[in-house]
Amino acid sequence: MDICGRSRRQVLPEARDPAVKRTQPRPLSRVNGWSRPLHIFQAVSCTMYLLLSFITFGIFIPFLPDGGKYAAYTVVGGLFLFHLIVHLITITIDPADSNVRLKKSYSQPVPTFDRSKHAHVIQNQYCHLCEVAVSKKAKHCSACNKCVSGFDHHCKWLNNCVGSRNYWFFFCSVVSALAGMLCAMIILLYVSIKLFTNPSELRTDPLYKEVSTVNTWLLFLPLCAVRVKTPVVLSVLTVVLPLVLTSSVLLGHLLIFHCYLLAKKLSTFDYIMQARFQQNTSPTERKDLCAQTEEGLLQQPVHPAATAPQSLRIPIPAPPSPQPPIPALPPPRPVHPEQQIIPTQIILTQISPTLIIPTHIILTQIILTQDIPTQIILTQIIPTLIIPTQIISTQIFLTQDISTQKIHPPGPLWPKAICPGTTSSGTCL
Repeated sequence: MDICGRSRRQVLPEARDPAVKRTQPRPLSRVNGWSRPLHIFQAVSCTMYLLLSFITFGIFIPFLPDGGKYAAYTVVGGLFLFHLIVHLITITIDPADSNVRLKKSYSQPVPTFDRSKHAHVIQNQYCHLCEVAVSKKAKHCSACNKCVSGFDHHCKWLNNCVGSRNYWFFFCSVVSALAGMLCAMIILLYVSIKLFTNPSELRTDPLYKEVSTVNTWLLFLPLCAVRVKTPVVLSVLTVVLPLVLTSSVLLGHLLIFHCYLLAKKLSTFDYIMQARFQQNTSPTERKDLCAQTEEGLLQQPVHPAATAPQSLRIPIPAPPSPQPPIPALPPPRPVHPEQQIIPTQIILTQISPTLIIPTHIILTQIILTQDIPTQIILTQIIPTLIIPTQIISTQIFLTQDISTQKIHPPGPLWPKAICPGTTSSGTCL
């Protein structure tokens, strides 16, 4: 699932009206998991809990012998009750940062974020949407539209963010849910085996003395004895047993994952961002790209943009045709020969995250989003820069006689660049 409530699909930004520079967030921040709109996954989890509780305590535990029956009521009942308590606490707690809870009024609409003024929502530990100073590990959740302290992920099953204030309640909720599922699965397997091997061991309740046929079973004992036939019991087992088994596997995987995160001292958000960054900048990819670049430079003096992948699409303007001198205009300023073929347009796609910078350009600073090192120095020796596909640069500063500034297009997803004024077109797009 998407932990920040955002779509993972990455597409190139569409052309936008230059006058449109602002993004509209949700009008109001959500307080907790009970704030509207409620998520469908939240309703599914509540329905699953009630259904499994009803079936386990009403149908299958009464089939057990007297000793096992009372033990099952105590153990399984305690686990289900504990899970209900910590689950409700996790949903009810407001995981927002302390300054947000103290200064922010949830009844007031969230201000509009203007990307023409600020590159990021949180800068220097100050949130421009919540308009408060936040802690170092706080993140602004787009689904809840507020800064969450110690942000881990946004859980759709809880309809709430999981942060430092409710993480341990969430962890206990997962542990208790898994333990309850395992106990329920053991009971279901026992009933299934005895139903085919020795059905008489499931008919120990005194009310079965009034039942004359072995094909008749009593459900919802001891409060309300409902007589059904064997196919009904088999149908319930056929539906519930795979459901409990699947839930146990998923909960076990989730518990192991969070135990791994605790051992590594990572959050779910940190793990996902590191995995994406390592995937897009793997050592093999860097080695192959460097080898291809060095080989191309040694064989022939080809401009680096010519060896870039097709998906990068770095058009190289043709050298200007000879023009007769115009006496009325001042002579052009002498420039480096390679400066006439500096790319005037760079389009980064998901297919090729590699950006090749001309060797005579020194890239002095790149400001990236998502807690990734904010400064990368490129020299003539290292002309290759690998940018993760999910990262969109917001500012690129180039040296080489800075005299022209242009932003194109001014949409929020495109970079702001200060480019050399000695390019063939005089601009950088």
